[in-house]
Amino acid sequence: MLSRRSFLASSAVIAGATLLSRRALAGERDDWPQHGCGAAETRHNSGEAAIRPESVARLALRWDFEAGSGITGTPAVVGERVVVGSWDGRVYALERASGKRLWTFEAGTRGYPPDRRLGISASPAVSGGSVFVACDRLIALDLERGRVRWERVVGDPERSFEYFWAPPLVHGGRLYAGVSSGSETLTRGRIVCVDAATGRPLWTFFTVPAAVSGGAVIAPPALDPRSAALYVATGNPFHLLAGNLAYSSSVIALDAASGALRWADQVHPHATRNLDLNCPPMLLRGGKDGIRAWDRETRKKLWHVQLTPARPPAGGEALPTTGPEAGPTAAAGGLVFFASNNHADKGCAVAALDAGSGEIRWLHFLPAFQLGPLSVAGGVVFLGLTDGKLRAWSAAEGELLWESPAGPAIAGGPAIAHGMVFVGTGAGQFLPGRKLLAFALASRPACG
Repeated sequence: MLSRRSFLASSAVIAGATLLSRRALAGERDDWPQHGCGAAETRHNSGEAAIRPESVARLALRWDFEAGSGITGTPAVVGERVVVGSWDGRVYALERASGKRLWTFEAGTRGYPPDRRLGISASPAVSGGSVFVACDRLIALDLERGRVRWERVVGDPERSFEYFWAPPLVHGGRLYAGVSSGSETLTRGRIVCVDAATGRPLWTFFTVPAAVSGGAVIAPPALDPRSAALYVATGNPFHLLAGNLAYSSSVIALDAASGALRWADQVHPHATRNLDLNCPPMLLRGGKDGIRAWDRETRKKLWHVQLTPARPPAGGEALPTTGPEAGPTAAAGGLVFFASNNHADKGCAVAALDAGSGEIRWLHFLPAFQLGPLSVAGGVVFLGLTDGKLRAWSAAEGELLWESPAGPAIAGGPAIAHGMVFVGTGAGQFLPGRKLLAFALASRPACG
C-alpha cells in the first residue's frame, strides 16, 4: 500500500500514460529544466540518448560539488549549466562538464516556529534565460550571471509562516507555485500563478476557507497543455473546524489561465492522520496512503495501490518513514514507478505499476528509506536512498543494473540529461550531507 501521497492522475492513469508519450516539454537538447522535467511532472527525459540499460553500468563519478548545506531539490540541467539550491538559502550555477562554480546567489534563510530555519529545499526551474526559485518567497534570477530579475512575497511569512516546499512549475510564460507552511500552524494553503517575466500576480486559488489553516500544497502542480488544465494535490488541514473543507487532502483541477475550479475530488475528508497528497499530480497522483489514478475526462477513480502501511505499527499520524515521501513518482512507456517507506523494516519498496490497471509489474524491497523522487530516461529508472546509494533498474523488467558507492544520505531527485546523472545529498538539519554528485558514462575499454 502506498502511504504518503496519492497518485493524482488527475484524470488519468490512462490519460497520464498518454501524456507520457506526448511529452513535448522537456528541453530540445536533452535538458532537464525543472523538477518534473516537463509540465506533466512525469520525471521522464525522453530526449536522453546515451544512458540505456546496456550502458548504465559504465556510470562513474565525474565530479562532486560541495554546497553550504543539503541539496534536496532536483538539479535543473540546461545546456552547459546545472543549477541547484541548498538548505542554507544559496543558489548555485555550475558548469555541467566540470562542476566549476559560475555564480552563487544568496537568498537567505528564515526561521519558523518552533525551531526550524529553512533556506531552499525545492527544485529550481529554468526557462527563457531565467532561473526560478521558491523558498520563503518566489525569486527570478538571470541564468547568465545570477542577478535578481524580480522577487515576490506571498502572504505574510513573518506572521502566517508561508513557505514553498513545492518546486515551481514554469510553462507558457507563467509560473505556478503551491504555498505551504514552515511550521504547520497558521498558513492557509493556496496555489498562485504569476507572470514569469515580471512576477506580477495573475490569480490565486485557496485550498481551505479563510478561518482554516492547512490544505498545503507540498508538491508541484502538473499541467496538461492540451486541455489547459492545472492539476493540484493538497494536504490535510492543520486544525479541524466544522464546515466545508472540500479542497483539503484533495485532487483539484483548475483552469490554468484563470485559476477557476473545474473539478475536485477529496480523498480524505477532515483528515486527522496527516494523510497529505504529497506527490506531483503527474497526470497520475501519489499520496501518503498509496498511489491513485483518475480518468481526466470522466473524473472516475481508476485504481489505488498501497505498497506499505501508511501509519506506524502503533498507529498515530503518517510519518516521513511511512509510505511515500517527497513525491517518489515517475512514469514512462505505460508504466508508473513508485516508492514507499516501511517504518517497521526501516526500508522501502520500489515498484513499477501498469498505468492503465495499477497491476504491479515488478517490486523490490530495499534496506533504507527513500526521501526523494524517482527519475527515468532511456529505459532506466533511478532512485537515491538514505544509505547514500543511487540505484538504477531496468524500467521494463526491474533488474538492478547499477548502484553507486555509498556516500552521504540522498534525499533529492536525480536529473538525467546529456549522458549524465546529477543528484544532491543531505537535508539541512535533518540529514547530513551537502554535495551535488555528477555521474557520467566512462569510456569503453579499448579492444585488443
